[in-house]
Amino acid sequence: MDVDDKPNSRRTVDPGPSRKRKRQPTTSTATRASSKAPATKLAKSLATPTTTRRPAKRLRSVTSSSRGLAADATRVFALWKNDSHYYSGVVHSLKSGSSTLYHVKFDDGTEGDVEIRQLRQAILVVGDEVILINGDLRGKVTEDKLESDGVVVVEVDDGDELDHLEVGLSEVRIAGRTLLKQWKDRLLHADSIITQVQPKPLKGTPSPSKMSMVSGTSATKTSKCRFFSKTGLVVTLSPGNRDWDQVKGDIEKSINSHGGTVIDDWSSVISIRGKHSQSNKRWVVEKDDVRWSGREGIERVFLLSDEANSKPKYLIALALGVPCLSTDWLRACLQEGEKDWQPYLLPAGFSEPLNARVSQMVDLDWGNSFEHVREIMANPVAAKLLSDLSVLCLSPDFVPLATTKTSKRSSSDADKAKEASRTIPLIVLAMGASRVEAVTEAKFASQDLSSYDYVVVKELGDINKIGNDGVTCVHLSWVKDCLMVGRLLPRPE
Repeated sequence: MDVDDKPNSRRTVDPGPSRKRKRQPTTSTATRASSKAPATKLAKSLATPTTTRRPAKRLRSVTSSSRGLAADATRVFALWKNDSHYYSGVVHSLKSGSSTLYHVKFDDGTEGDVEIRQLRQAILVVGDEVILINGDLRGKVTEDKLESDGVVVVEVDDGDELDHLEVGLSEVRIAGRTLLKQWKDRLLHADSIITQVQPKPLKGTPSPSKMSMVSGTSATKTSKCRFFSKTGLVVTLSPGNRDWDQVKGDIEKSINSHGGTVIDDWSSVISIRGKHSQSNKRWVVEKDDVRWSGREGIERVFLLSDEANSKPKYLIALALGVPCLSTDWLRACLQEGEKDWQPYLLPAGFSEPLNARVSQMVDLDWGNSFEHVREIMANPVAAKLLSDLSVLCLSPDFVPLATTKTSKRSSSDADKAKEASRTIPLIVLAMGASRVEAVTEAKFASQDLSSYDYVVVKELGDINKIGNDGVTCVHLSWVKDCLMVGRLLPRPE
């Protein structure tokens, strides 16, 4: 394991003053939200509010498109596969020869074919998490005025103050993960969908997100703090970084001073309730004992590093599917304002068996929904190579220390290496294992070694010490290589 030793964009559009409410006290917001009941029926043919953040050309496009809509056609939020977000529109027709595929006309003039399971009723209720199309700001619905004014009130935290904006359905999009998790009460059935009578032929049009990201002035303040608001950043640097302490200190200072939160260790946001036994020579943890505990105000998380490495923080991020980004992303954000993180993805690492650097397996929409961190152990995009398997970690260095009030973290290089090794059970858990057991010696295992799906030892030479043909034994480097390449490699002989 590598250890920390000390070697010698988008532009946005101004919403206009009439659409933006001044900051309200929290108590007032709560009172306003509770006094208004959530919408209970399908919103139909909502007109775009007269005061809009979009330029006149776009407004005309939406208006002309809406004139042809049947008055009773079902309005929906439908999936746009190009960016995995849901946008508002109307169900135009049922595709010929299909009972589940519908042609949807989105409110911005684009069109697409969408399966019924990827449609939801066009209803926004108090508490819904949304993303403003112009500005890409995330917020929550605090007031429902769809029935009366065709808008909802969205509370947005820009890192400086709380803003309350009135927006229509066509001005927000819903993250795919958020909708699948939180919108189960707004499913549609074939017998409840009303389509338009005369379908029109498809036209090649750009993505709704790109149509919406038009140029203009910022929807809110251009404060650089906004982008790091509610963002947790795990910082790790390569072992060869000569100015390790100074660089790490500068990075953490920049994060804190620009509205972000530095996460010192994964254990501070991920709760692990393992149990010691056999005089602390055995430690057992199951998948249900590990969950996101988080910190108040953190709704997305990334890892920052100067380059790819095999230190514990980096390996855990790979196993969880958390994007590992170059520190250049932080620098670019501070110098130029908001920057998309995708171009700053680091390699997963260098694979010795493949003799190649390999890319990470991540959700390119990571961070647009709180569900990403809330369900971080069940991230479906991460390659859960040990899914539902039982794994024994066999080494004195693999057993986590029992927590005591007097225990202190040592700063010596040898102790740092041991401390790094004790994260192996968490890495294995993050790779999908259902049960992980760590023991100092084989005799302290709770079962016969052949009962485990994998027995992980520290070095390749340790495999020969097992001496049991019925045991599936691998060494730590093999586990790390499999994690980096995202598939199970041939086991070492």
